[in-house]
Amino acid sequence: MEMHLAPGLRRARMLTSFTARIVRPASMLADGEDTVCLMMKTNGHMALTQGHQEGVPESGDGVLLVYREPARLQFVDATYVSVRVPFTAISTLSPDAAAAAGRRIPCDTEALSLLRNYVMNLPDRIKDPQLGRLSATHVYDLIALAIGATNDGREIAKQRGVRAARLEAIKADFIQNVTMGIERIAKRQGISSRYVQMLFEESGTTFSEFVLERRLDVARRMLTSPRYKTWSVTAIALEAGFADISHFNRSFKRRYLMTPSDMRAHDNSSGLPD
Repeated sequence: MEMHLAPGLRRARMLTSFTARIVRPASMLADGEDTVCLMMKTNGHMALTQGHQEGVPESGDGVLLVYREPARLQFVDATYVSVRVPFTAISTLSPDAAAAAGRRIPCDTEALSLLRNYVMNLPDRIKDPQLGRLSATHVYDLIALAIGATNDGREIAKQRGVRAARLEAIKADFIQNVTMGIERIAKRQGISSRYVQMLFEESGTTFSEFVLERRLDVARRMLTSPRYKTWSVTAIALEAGFADISHFNRSFKRRYLMTPSDMRAHDNSSGLPD
């Protein structure tokens, strides 16, 4: 198990290699633990019975555990990521949160898809206390949307958590293929190109600046890797997504204060970061 903590938020990754039943009867509720836990299954078997519902999630699905109610859980060789937050943080946006206890949330639910991606990078973000608090708020928003928020709660969540999580998803998608342009990114995310641009502008940068920085980083890594020692600088530039080699050379020198060829001349012992 690995766990990361921030004020109002606990994120855990569980790897269970055994069969277990965890029962939380009414007699245990006197501990004052008033949280909810959204568990997102990766593999194995998981079942949660709470209230009048039994959730048996498939891979990628989520299921909500409400700690103020008795519950029965079963895990068989299960792996999952969970986020645990105060009940009141969710009920503010979703007053019927308790009614969602034990309900399976399908993997293709938009808010759940965004949340799955968003929590992947939570460990890095919550190292900063301010970012940790902000990230917790975004998680509250996404959980509330996944289980069903009020009209007002939905609008609040869309302006906060959804926008932040969508930006993270765009960045993660682009990093997997740095040759993609904004139109393709937007289509893959199911949004408009203008919305992509707006999300970056709200974060204090632009899509073009983000793309340039990521592509330069890819090129730098390739130039300093023995794996690509037989590749020409032009081939590396094209692989990193640069169609204009002159633009690549100028941008590279401006960013790293040396030409691509000069950087390649340095061996791995020169102290360049990976």
